[in-house]
Parts: sequence; C-alpha cells; structure tokens
Amino acid sequence: MDIVKDRVALISGINDGIGRAIAVRFAEKGAKVVIIGDNQKNLNELASGIKASGGNIEQITVEGKNSGEIHKTVGAVMDRFGRIDILINNAENSSAHGICNMTDDDWHQSLSDNLDPMFFLCREVIPVMREKKYGRVINISDLNYIGWPGKANYSAAKSAIFGFTRSLALEVAKDNITVNCVAKGDIRCADMTDEDVEKAAARLPVKKLGTPEDVALAVGFFASDTSPYATGQTLFVCGGKSMYFSMSI
Repeated sequence: MDIVKDRVALISGINDGIGRAIAVRFAEKGAKVVIIGDNQKNLNELASGIKASGGNIEQITVEGKNSGEIHKTVGAVMDRFGRIDILINNAENSSAHGICNMTDDDWHQSLSDNLDPMFFLCREVIPVMREKKYGRVINISDLNYIGWPGKANYSAAKSAIFGFTRSLALEVAKDNITVNCVAKGDIRCADMTDEDVEKAAARLPVKKLGTPEDVALAVGFFASDTSPYATGQTLFVCGGKSMYFSMSI
C-alpha cells in the first residue's frame, strides 16, 4: 500500500540515520519529499541518492532555530506545491552534562536545539493544514524523556516534546489534523562497534538493536490515512525497553 503517495512531506533533521530513513521510505512510497536542514553536504547526499532511485525530493538549507528562515522556507514549499500534508520534526541535539557541570548555555542550548525548530515549523505549517482541513504532524522524541542520569537538559527537552504533542493534538483535532509522537529507543548507529551493539542489545527484551528503518515504519503509520483516529499518542519503538526502563540503566 502506498501509504503516503502524492502527499507533500516536510522533514526536518536529516543529519542522523533516522531522518534519512524516513525521507527514503516516504520517497519510495510516492510522497513529494522536502528535506530541510543546515548541513548542505548532508542534504545534497541524501537528495542525490533519492533522486537516483527515482524519488521526488527537494532540499532547502535553513537554520532551524531562526523563525524568519522557517517562515521563508514554508512559504517556498507552498509556492512550489500549494500544500503541506505531513510535517516530521526530527531536529535534535543530544549533548548533555551532569547538573553540577551544566552551564547556563548548556541548558538553554539543549532546549533551543530540540524545541525551537519544532515550534517554529508547527506555527507556520498548522495554518496551512487548517486551510486544507488535513494534516499529519509527527514529532520524534526518545526514551530519554522518561529520564536519564546526567542528561537533565536533554531529558527536559525530550519530555517537553511529549507535552507539546498532546497539547497541539487537542488544539487542532477539530481541523482533521493529527499530532503524534514516536519515541525511539536504542537504535544502531553507523559508528557503533560490534562490541557496542552486543552490549546494548543484551539490555533489551528483544536482544537486538533497532534500526532507523524501524522508526521510519512507525512514522509512516502516523503519517498515513491508516491512522485517522490516533492523535496525541506516543508510540515507543524501543524493543520493549520502555517497560523496564529504570532496570536497564
């Protein structure tokens, strides 16, 4: 089933494997994909790969924490396509410090990096979706929102995504717009050694790490018309880790 065929999908945060996997899957399923970010090299590489496979993709270089640039970016997408059906907020910065070593800048930067792009994009895109009486917003968080020692700033930001998702879902429910969250667990990264993978997998009920594609599948569910009655929800893609999270630290 072409779950997002011909939908216009705006995706932020493609510097990690998850953002790239989402963009690739959506393009494969026939979406008109627009990727945005501040790393031109990464944007070029991803766009080139998708185009080579026959996917429909465009790229825009933008500073996600600049509300003026976000406003111009959404305007450019509207000029090109006339609508935005799907918004995926994946921008993040996972840097963290123990509370006693955390500076004012550490605290504010973590909140800004993880929350500002999501807020600015939603503020610009929701009116567009309201006009069309259709929209799917998916915010990417992770298990750190439950709490993690030494990451108070990062966990606070990820927890805020949970509350933001629920509040926005209630605000726009009458407009046929759904807002949901996908909270990722331990996902295999390209720079992990086999030893790292084996150690992390041993702590999980399923005894294996997830992949970026696992997260993309969950995002695809919320982004499609197969989930019109699901809103304000958080789906854990974590191999069962959320069920005994405190035991796996």
